[in-house]
Amino acid sequence: MVCLVIAQVVASLLLPKSYRLTAITDWISLALMVSVSVVFARNAFSSTGRQRLVWILLGGGYAIEVCSQILWMHWELVVKQTPTMSLGDAEVYLAWTALILGFALRPHVEPTTQHQRLGTLDLLLLLLTGIYFYLFLVIPWQYLAPEPQSYGPAYKFLALAQDVILLSIVAHGWLHSSGRWRYFYGLLTAIVAIDTVMEYVVDTLADAGVYFTGSWSDSTTAACLAAMTFAGLIAHGLEPGSEQGDPASERYWRWASRVAAPVTLVLPLLAAWSFLDRSLPDPVWKFRVVLSLAAVVVFAFVGIVKQARLENELANANHELLDASLTDLLTGVRNRRFFANSIEADVQQVLRSFVSNPSLDIRNRDLVFYLIDIDHFKKVNDAFGHKVGDQVLVEVARRINSAARLSDGVIRWGGEEFLLLSRYTDRKEAHILANRILDSVGSRPYRAEAAKADLQITCSIGWAAYPWKETEPKLLPHEQVLLFADYALYQAKGSGRNCAVGLLPAGETVHGGGAASSIYINGVPASPVTTFGPRLEEIATPDPKTTPGKTSAASAS
Repeated sequence: MVCLVIAQVVASLLLPKSYRLTAITDWISLALMVSVSVVFARNAFSSTGRQRLVWILLGGGYAIEVCSQILWMHWELVVKQTPTMSLGDAEVYLAWTALILGFALRPHVEPTTQHQRLGTLDLLLLLLTGIYFYLFLVIPWQYLAPEPQSYGPAYKFLALAQDVILLSIVAHGWLHSSGRWRYFYGLLTAIVAIDTVMEYVVDTLADAGVYFTGSWSDSTTAACLAAMTFAGLIAHGLEPGSEQGDPASERYWRWASRVAAPVTLVLPLLAAWSFLDRSLPDPVWKFRVVLSLAAVVVFAFVGIVKQARLENELANANHELLDASLTDLLTGVRNRRFFANSIEADVQQVLRSFVSNPSLDIRNRDLVFYLIDIDHFKKVNDAFGHKVGDQVLVEVARRINSAARLSDGVIRWGGEEFLLLSRYTDRKEAHILANRILDSVGSRPYRAEAAKADLQITCSIGWAAYPWKETEPKLLPHEQVLLFADYALYQAKGSGRNCAVGLLPAGETVHGGGAASSIYINGVPASPVTTFGPRLEEIATPDPKTTPGKTSAASAS
């Protein structure tokens, strides 16, 4: 790249205005544009996600510049006559539009989900905005009513607007980046600033009739292209940084994602202005009116699609927030708020099943409440610390989930206590799930890495079935049955822990169980059903010299 720039400088200084100088300058410019496009394409292949899209847009922009340069070379070297109004101008405008979109995506940062950012529809709106203004201001004077005096100022106005926008974007990146990214944006800022000045200089020289291809200004253009290649090499392999907690980034994305919205408000005004301005040539007048009305329809359609997508994203975000509010952050199971929101639906489902089918022969329609409490959990916290205690809670929740069915619901009831809602079950087999939970929680030790010990953890369970009496499903509310389960839990703890106690109406029992003596709970007769878990040792405070792999019991007494 350095050699090509030096060659351009030498040619501009030593060669007079001639076909040879034109050919050398055109081929050097083409080679420099190809190099920029190749470097950005290389960056695209080595990156992913949004950053890859950035490099594709930048490489694509310079690929369009290459096509424009080839067309220009055809006019200068083959036809040997350059047109005042050329298709190459539209290609250059489109190329710079791609550059603006690429740099607007800010390759140096990885947007967080908290920040509003440029999406596909936002980029489409910005692209359509650029195309609309070119069609509105430039195209009529090139094809419908050819008039160089109107074409030139309109094109220069749009080119200057593009330069200012691109310069603002890269300068913002320079001010809000660091490391190699800062060098990248600093070089870009200098390139765009110099290129903007040189466009004005070349236009001034061309208007004065003293500009020709290969003059000293083309050396500056060649240097800018070489510098752009160097900028692409600087950015190769750079990873985007996090913008978490950066208010400047949040303001940027909010501004950038809404910049196209005001254009939709301007379109009807442009359409009205075009309709009322009858001083325009008739083809230009008709074209602008039809174009503006069509643009209103297209922009409105894109806006509707964007609004629908935003509403869908908002609904998903609200769903995630609701789900998070109903979930225990530590264990990942549901919390008491979930129970409060959903229990009424479960209760009504059970009542409908019993009322519509009063026969006692129908199974699997009970709702069983299992209250599960970790035995001696305070001793675990005191002996090993709250970090180990939290790990135990997470593992216990996982083991309860593994013992439950897909239709069951596990809820963290508070502290070291869990509630399992067993839906569509049979009260006469409720002890089976209780035994499964006891075995799942207590049959295997818990590895405490921080304490370098294996803990033996057990639990106590109290359960009761709703409705309390199958023959009178509305006799007691579910709140009362839940209190029975809580009473049964205290009975399990009083019976030595590491066991399950269930309560059924007096005289009822489970399959394979014998009738137990009735007890009275607030005047309601009930028959307890007791099952025991695996026998384990008493919890012991760990010896400071405990070696890895040694087991410390943490339960049943």
